[in-house]
Amino acid sequence: MSGPPTDTVRQKLPQAFQQTYGMKLDYIGTSGKDNAARLQSERQAGIYSQDVFVGGADTMANTYHAQNWIAPLTGILTPAELETQAWRGGTVPFVDADKSILSISRYVTVPIVVNTDQVDPKEITTWKDLLDPKWKGKIATIDPRSPGGAIYNVGMFQAAPGYGDDFVKRLYKDQKPVLITDSRQGTDDLAKGKYPIALGLGQLDVDTAVDDGLPIQVVMPDLLQTTSGFGFLAVSDKPPHPNAAKLLAQWLACPDGNKAWNDAYGSISTRADVEPPSDLPDWQVPQDGKDYFDANSWEFLTKGVKDATDLIKSLIGSN
Repeated sequence: MSGPPTDTVRQKLPQAFQQTYGMKLDYIGTSGKDNAARLQSERQAGIYSQDVFVGGADTMANTYHAQNWIAPLTGILTPAELETQAWRGGTVPFVDADKSILSISRYVTVPIVVNTDQVDPKEITTWKDLLDPKWKGKIATIDPRSPGGAIYNVGMFQAAPGYGDDFVKRLYKDQKPVLITDSRQGTDDLAKGKYPIALGLGQLDVDTAVDDGLPIQVVMPDLLQTTSGFGFLAVSDKPPHPNAAKLLAQWLACPDGNKAWNDAYGSISTRADVEPPSDLPDWQVPQDGKDYFDANSWEFLTKGVKDATDLIKSLIGSN
């Protein structure tokens, strides 16, 4: 199995699987980009080394699915795992029409983070508040042209009534934000007061800083988005261990295995019968009936990301 290079996942998930089935799970922790390159090289040589993939949306949709490296899950998961009532919202969270990619995690992404020594959080209730001239040159954002989820903000603005391409221009060009590429360093700099406001920071970095008592706070504006992060499940079209691959996929989609994954990853399950980890902030949990921009919808992954990237590059140039 390949998955994110997260220490808790690398340590806890194989242990939980072995305790359940008495089988060893070889876990390959790597970035989606690196794993895709590895698979490409192996497959050209006729080598098939991985049974199950858990990874990010872009890699799953635009590499694994686009290259036909994954199989439909409807012939792999059990009837119990395909029951709609087992999943939040009453829908099995397949991403693609082929039903080969399943979202096993979903959470609200970090929107706006402020340094509370420099900004009254009550000042910012909508994203448009960031256009105040006093914030010009003082907002840090993960560069939306770099790999990762920062481009999802651009897509969200493009799709939202009352925002659109004009807002993207005003925020990312006219407000002259500071473009950064390291979420951990950006969170550190925000806490130290180098910037009063930061966008696109990573969930774990922000959670850790808040838990450490640093003077930062997440602000919840009018537009919010959800993502699955690395929480997408797929099975190889040519698994080296077909029966074991099926068992592992079924386990990750069933309550016990899904809980083991989300507890190790520190995320929120898409299953209706798996409670979120108790140490996560309430705002990260998607609420039924509330509208969110779905950063991992098939349309956005296969078309919207490119459109958003083209727009941002036209405004601030290429990397």
